[in-house]
Amino acid sequence: MPQNDDAALVAGTGYIYLADPDTAKPEVTDPLDPGASWVSIGHTSLENLPEFGREGDDPETIGTWQNNNLRQTSPSVTYQVTFESVQASLETYQLYFGAGAEATQSDGSFRIPARPTPQIKALLFVIVDGENFVPLWHPRASLLGSDAVGMSTDYFLSFPITATFLGSSLIDNAIGEWTPIAAAASSS
Repeated sequence: MPQNDDAALVAGTGYIYLADPDTAKPEVTDPLDPGASWVSIGHTSLENLPEFGREGDDPETIGTWQNNNLRQTSPSVTYQVTFESVQASLETYQLYFGAGAEATQSDGSFRIPARPTPQIKALLFVIVDGENFVPLWHPRASLLGSDAVGMSTDYFLSFPITATFLGSSLIDNAIGEWTPIAAAASSS
């Protein structure tokens, strides 16, 4: 792979959007406006930026009597991202506690279910570095609170939410598509 200085990205700013499950991949030309189907989740933690991870087995090298390193297995792997919402809003509560709009009460309060149900949504991250950005699209993600609500006297209340990427028939049961670095459209 050739060295490409323009492909090095600093995650200076970012935006997280949700849409209905299996919403088509948007053509993002403005990180602040990915299209009408997408809704921002609002403010997220600056201290604890989103963290993409993987869980699963490591590949194993298997061999034969004649060749000790004949083949490597393809293990089962699950990918996810964890981010922290810092907005104490009904939308955050729905994702963290695993409940839909039906948990919102007539007085505006939120009823926490005894048994959470992950919320299935399309997920779009747009990581921005100056004029450049990278859209990361996942047509199906299972979102649910993943750790304790964080409290501090000198930082925002934080709600850690993990989105596990699921296969989608939109893209032959793949779990997402990440676009190479792009430049924002100039407004001339």
